[in-house]
Amino acid sequence: MHSQDRFKYHFKIIKYYILNDLSKLFYLKSLFCACMLLLGTQLDVAAQGFIQNKIKSKSRAIVHSSVGRVKSSARVRVSGSKRAMKSSLKGGRPSRPYDDSPTLDELIDDNEVKSSLYNNTNKSRYVELFGEWQSMPSDAKMRLEAEYRRVKDSIDNIDPGYLRVTKNIWDGSRPMVLFGWHPHWMGEVYRGYDYQLLNVVSYYSYDINPDNGAAQNPDVMQGFLTSDFVKTANDQGCSALLSVTCHGEENVMRFLSNNVPAQQRFLDSILYIVDSTNADGVEINFEGVNAAVQDEFFKFVRILSTTLTNTRGDTSFVFMSVPTYDPENIYDIAKLRDFVDVFIVKGFNFHQTPEQLERTPAAPLNYSAIATQADLRSTVDKYMANLGPIYSARLVLALPYFGTKWLTDDISDDVIDMNTLSYADIQFDYVMQMDDAYKFPQARNYYDSTRTTHVFEYFDYYTGIDTTLGDQPNRITIYYDDSTSLVKKYQFIQEARLGGVAIHFLGSDLGFQHLEQLLSDEFTDLELPQADILREVNQKSSQTRHNSIYVLAVLLYLSIFMAIGLCVALFNKTTRQALFLSGRFRLVYMSFFTLLMLLIGSYLGLFKGASVPLLVGVVFGAIVSWVWWKTKTKRKSMTP
Repeated sequence: MHSQDRFKYHFKIIKYYILNDLSKLFYLKSLFCACMLLLGTQLDVAAQGFIQNKIKSKSRAIVHSSVGRVKSSARVRVSGSKRAMKSSLKGGRPSRPYDDSPTLDELIDDNEVKSSLYNNTNKSRYVELFGEWQSMPSDAKMRLEAEYRRVKDSIDNIDPGYLRVTKNIWDGSRPMVLFGWHPHWMGEVYRGYDYQLLNVVSYYSYDINPDNGAAQNPDVMQGFLTSDFVKTANDQGCSALLSVTCHGEENVMRFLSNNVPAQQRFLDSILYIVDSTNADGVEINFEGVNAAVQDEFFKFVRILSTTLTNTRGDTSFVFMSVPTYDPENIYDIAKLRDFVDVFIVKGFNFHQTPEQLERTPAAPLNYSAIATQADLRSTVDKYMANLGPIYSARLVLALPYFGTKWLTDDISDDVIDMNTLSYADIQFDYVMQMDDAYKFPQARNYYDSTRTTHVFEYFDYYTGIDTTLGDQPNRITIYYDDSTSLVKKYQFIQEARLGGVAIHFLGSDLGFQHLEQLLSDEFTDLELPQADILREVNQKSSQTRHNSIYVLAVLLYLSIFMAIGLCVALFNKTTRQALFLSGRFRLVYMSFFTLLMLLIGSYLGLFKGASVPLLVGVVFGAIVSWVWWKTKTKRKSMTP
C-alpha cells in the first residue's frame, strides 16, 4: 500500500472515531470546566480570606489606637481604682477547705474504677468525643473571636459624647446653632451644662439702666466678671456671649430717645466687660420697641455691632432676639441683616398677645398650617418672609423650658391669675404627685395634639366660690412642653430650614435628663471612628463593583458572538474536524467558558455556601472520567 493510501486510510479511521465520540469529548470538556470552575472558586475564596485577615489585623490596630484616644478621663480614673482594688486583694488568699474526695493514686488502684474504664458501654464515648472535638472551633478561631469581642466591647464602651457631631444646616455649609440662655439666678449651674451639645451660650443678663446706660444689676455683672463662665464654655469649644436687656416701652424710650450719653456709657461698659472676660460677643434682647424709636434702635444696633467688630475683630458675634408678636414690623430684620449674625425668634410668650393675656400654651404649634390662631409656624413665616427664604439659616427658634399656669373661673372661664413654672417645678410639684387626690382633685395629664402641648389640669376647691348651685371650684390648667411635643417642634425647625434652636432657660429642667437627650437625638449625629484602611478598601470595592458590570457585559457579548459563530461553523464537516483535532483550540475554548462561568457565578453569588463537598465529588468524577477516557483511547489505538 502506498504511503498516500495509507494516510487516507488512517485519516478515515480517525474521522470515524472523532465523529462517534464527539459527545464524549463534550462530556469530558464539561466535567473539566466544572472542575476548573470550582477550583477557581475555592482559590478565590482562599484569596479573599487572606485579604480579609490582613485587613482585619490592620483595622484592629487602628481601632485600638482610636479607642485609646477617645477614652475619657473618668474611665481612666475608674481603671486606676480597679487596679488599686486588685492590688489590695493580693494581701491574702483564702485557705483551701478540706476535701475528702479520693486522690488520683487511689482511683488508679481502685479495681471498680478500672473495670468501668473497660466497660463496653463507655467505648462509644470515644466516637462521641471525636465528633465533639471535630465540631469544636480551632485555637486560632477562638483567639480571633476573643479579640473581636474585646475590640467591640471597647468601641461600645466609648462615651457617645466624644463621637457626637452637630447636624449641618440645610445647605451643609455650617453646623446648626444650639443656643441657650444661662440665667444669673441659677448660680454656678452652668458648670454642669453639656457644652459638647451646645455651641453657643449666653449669660443673662446686663440689664440696661435707661437713664445712664450703666447696669441696673451691678452685683450680677460683678459676678459675671469674677466667674469662669466664659472660660468653662470656651475650654469645651462653646462660644460664650453676654445678653443685653432693655424691656418695657418706657425704658426703651428713655434709653434710645436722644440719650446719647447713656448709650455711650453703655458702649464703654459693655466693651470693658467683654474684654475683661474674653467673651465672644453679645446678644441684644430689647422688648417694647415702638415706631417712635425704630430708627434710633436701628442706629444703636449698627453702632454696637460696628464697635465690637472694630475693637474685637471679626470673631465677635452679635445675636439679636426678636419678639413673638411684631404686627407692625418694628423689628425690620432685613435692614439689620448686615449687622446681626443670628436672629433668635422668641417662640414663646404667645399668651402675651398685644391686646391682652390669652389662655393658651406658651409655644403652640397648630396641627394645621391653615389654622387661624397664632403659633410657631405663623411667627417663623412672618420673619422668614421679611428676611428672605435664602437667609432662613440665620433664624434660630427659641423654645421654652417653662410652662404657664392658669387659674380660671370654671363657670365664666375668666382668667383670675397666671404665672409661669419651670419644667422641673411642673414635674416635681404636679405631674409626679398627680395621684394625690386630696392635693389635686380630679387631676389629669394629657397631650393636646391640636396645639402640640401637654396639659395638666385639676380643680382648686380652696379658691372656689359659693353659688346657688353649691361650692364651685376654680380650674387650674398648666400648659408645658415635654418630649412628645418638643420632638414635633424640633422637627418643624429642621423642615423649615432654620439655623438652629435656642433653649429658654438652661437649667430649668434640672433633675431630668430626657429633654437634653432629646435635643441631642434631634440635632446631632454620631460619627463612629473608621480606620483609613477600611475606608480605602470600601472605596476600591465599590469602584470594582461599579466597573465589574461593564466587564461582565463585554464578556457576555463575546461569549454570545463566539457561541453563535461556533454553532454556525460546526455545520461544516471540515471545520469540525479542523477545530476539535486541535488541542490548542480545545484548551482556549474550555478556558474561556470556564472563566466566563466563574465570573457569572461569582457575580450572582452562586458559589456561596459549602462547596467543598461538591468540589471533592467533581474532582473524583473528573478522575474517573479521565481514567475511562484513557482506557477508551488505548482501545481505539489498538483498533486496525
